[in-house]
Amino acid sequence: MRISKIMLAGQQSFLRQASCASEVAAAAGKPWRLSASVVVMAPTSSVPKSDLSSAGLAGQDYKVCLVRRAARSSFMPDVMVFPGGAVEAKDIANAGQLIGAAAEDLEATLRCAAVREVFEESGIGIFEPADIVQKLLEGPVDWRQAVSADASKLSELCKVGGVRPAAAALKPWCSFVTPDFEHQKIKKGGFYTHFFVWAAPPGSHDQISKALADGQETTSLVWLAPDEALAAQAAGRIALAPPQWYIFKELAENCPQISGVSSYAESHGRALQRDYPIKPYPGVISADEAEAFQGRISSKETNVVCLAYPGDETHPVFPGPVGARHRMLIAGSITSGASQYELQKSENVPLPLQESSPGWHSLAKL
Repeated sequence: MRISKIMLAGQQSFLRQASCASEVAAAAGKPWRLSASVVVMAPTSSVPKSDLSSAGLAGQDYKVCLVRRAARSSFMPDVMVFPGGAVEAKDIANAGQLIGAAAEDLEATLRCAAVREVFEESGIGIFEPADIVQKLLEGPVDWRQAVSADASKLSELCKVGGVRPAAAALKPWCSFVTPDFEHQKIKKGGFYTHFFVWAAPPGSHDQISKALADGQETTSLVWLAPDEALAAQAAGRIALAPPQWYIFKELAENCPQISGVSSYAESHGRALQRDYPIKPYPGVISADEAEAFQGRISSKETNVVCLAYPGDETHPVFPGPVGARHRMLIAGSITSGASQYELQKSENVPLPLQESSPGWHSLAKL
């Protein structure tokens, strides 16, 4: 099933991304866990209002689903994230049964895992036909609980309900690899997360309005426009991890209407952030640069760091040309998500980028 002509096409892009993840895994002595997350979008009129929303602030005609990680989470507790989670071995079987994918088709496995995780954490069913999903969810079987307890139940849900994962509707957006300094702290290792965007079709608006956190891995659920999420983060009302902030930043600047998100996601101009894994490496920031950044964000936070992304001249795996910028400046604690961020990104970084550390190793086994 060819979903994207660019990301994962013929597995070539996936191998390029996995090689970067594996290079880090080798350095840290343990592999990453493959995971998938979805930026679920719905028209503003179809979702509940939030006290975090600001009248007249949103420059978009849609809201995005955010769930709050449980306080007991070992990584990023109480931080707002997009629903998603680790890929399981049973997702391979689900992909085979539901969309006819081969066992080695990691693209299909990622998509089925994304559908499953969104359903578990938010109750939102990314299935088709969309107009019968709500009736299925209101039936006698608690499918959300069943799938949470056993990932293979996703195939049973689809068979009983006469639905299938809306895999083709998931558009690749970007991927992030947990940095070394966090990867090494996490007992099971960090994540290599593929982010997709999904615009809820009209037939799904009833179930969208009833989305709720699962009360276990996630403790609350809100819908915010990209502008609102960025404003809430800047005001300290919510905590966003760098990947979520980065995604919201791009949406806020380039996607005012939900109808244009899918075509923008696939556009040629996004090749850098879409096709190369965003594996952050610590960069060098001078005292003058740090002071200027603090002034721009009106912060006295002394903990200022720079993280280089692919295409930045200092990135050790996918470096850009001299002077190229693709980096995040961060003031505050990265692990808490309660930080202030600034993105510095050069226009038209020449592609393709040459991989300077070409080693290859597999990701964690499913």
